[in-house]
Amino acid sequence: MTVTSRQRSPVTALSPWAVRGVGAVSATAAVLLTVRSGRYGYFGDELYFRAAGRRLAPGYVDQGPLVPLLARCAEWIAPGSLVVLRIPSILGAVAGIWVCAGLARELGGGRRAQTSSAFAFAVSPFVITQAASLSTFALDAPLWSALLWIMVRWTRIRDDRLFAALAVVAVIDVQVKMLLPVLAGALAVGVMVFGPREMLRRRALWAAVAAVVATAIPSLWWQARNGWPQLAMGPVIAAEQRAATGGVAGLPLQLALLLGVAGVPLAAAGCWALARSPALRPYRFAAVGVAGPLLFVAATASRPYYVAGVFPLVIAAGAVWASDRDGPRWVATAALAAGAASAGIALAVLCLLPRPATTLRESTDTQRAMSTRMRLFGMDGWGELVSSVDAVASDVSTSTGVRPIIVTRTYWQAAALDQLGQDLPPVFSPNRGFAYFGVPPDAATVLYVGDTSAESMLRQQFSAVVPVSRLDDRLGFPGITRAVVIWRCDHPRRAWADTWPQWRTLAVNSQEWRHP
Repeated sequence: MTVTSRQRSPVTALSPWAVRGVGAVSATAAVLLTVRSGRYGYFGDELYFRAAGRRLAPGYVDQGPLVPLLARCAEWIAPGSLVVLRIPSILGAVAGIWVCAGLARELGGGRRAQTSSAFAFAVSPFVITQAASLSTFALDAPLWSALLWIMVRWTRIRDDRLFAALAVVAVIDVQVKMLLPVLAGALAVGVMVFGPREMLRRRALWAAVAAVVATAIPSLWWQARNGWPQLAMGPVIAAEQRAATGGVAGLPLQLALLLGVAGVPLAAAGCWALARSPALRPYRFAAVGVAGPLLFVAATASRPYYVAGVFPLVIAAGAVWASDRDGPRWVATAALAAGAASAGIALAVLCLLPRPATTLRESTDTQRAMSTRMRLFGMDGWGELVSSVDAVASDVSTSTGVRPIIVTRTYWQAAALDQLGQDLPPVFSPNRGFAYFGVPPDAATVLYVGDTSAESMLRQQFSAVVPVSRLDDRLGFPGITRAVVIWRCDHPRRAWADTWPQWRTLAVNSQEWRHP
């Protein structure tokens, strides 16, 4: 491919007008997202990340060590502050806005395309979801977007110093989640098929690849040592997606809900432009980079937000196409109307959600209902769960003179008791990531936090099993204040070291919630 003079142009910034516009969009988003971040309680995974942060390791069941490390830093800076805990996610959302504008710039878009793409991404429901809690995808998505920006920019200016930046971003990303090979593999195929193949002959690129592989070794070693639980999570996630959103059949709707009113048409236009537009022919490889993660999510029935890292690219490409001076006027008019609608929806969501739990009228009986409830109301009831377990633990300690240990059915329960309980006995759980934090000691008495279905399993492990407390608020959150039984278990039949491997499970919820 012949490199044009524009592609050889020196590194330039966004236009001053665009900087002001994108700056205003990102600053407004940052303020609104930060103010909102303190209005609702912990999501279950946030408590788990806090617990994991106190048990730092080179790897975990389904994520790298960076997010637990950030949770630990947040606790060190401001213990118990929800806002500080969520700052990394908010910064990731703001970074995505700037990367989206930068991609529009690299694809040849002027100030209108740069600002409109940043605005469309900023008002997408994904950004609100991304910034709502500390999570892996809140960081993984902007890092993917940054990698795509580096690839596009290198194609335009052919500056090998960009590969050093690529290495830094990729090294950070593999410490968040091991999904980078999906994007990297798709981009590699795209470059081999559509070019620029010259990229594959650059030593700086392969040095970057070597650095990424080297820094991924500790997490890979942890996975290998523990039987590759990351791979075992695939079917579990697929089952959860089928129960909550309809699985692959519901994927188009889920992607549309993440992109929003303005994002959907721009993303669709962007996919077409990357694949067919003559003006974007040098970046055709990026179309494969978009298609690869989409095919992966469809084939594995994974989380829809796994592909969110490509959103800025397709939105930017769509904005560049829509802002073309020779393009149809109706496109610009429709884009303006969609942007206004998206902004109104985003403001409504930021101001009105999550709704108070006191406004609930229907019980939560299935995973689909629970997924909807978390979007509309958040998670609640942690205090009641901790208080109930604390009361039972105190009674046992008083009557026997010996502190029991606590074992929970889900890692959310364990994380809540571990992080929010004061002076509680040690907490263990055989569920998901918590199962790898340690095996319970062979204590005389165990308090098991589960549901009615646990009795037969408990009787195989203990000679005496008695339900001592129940939480079953009809409108409570399942597993926290609804369908929960606290069992007292005495006289263990076998050592925990023998039993724990059989108790380990990656699934969190049943399809239907049982009632005690």
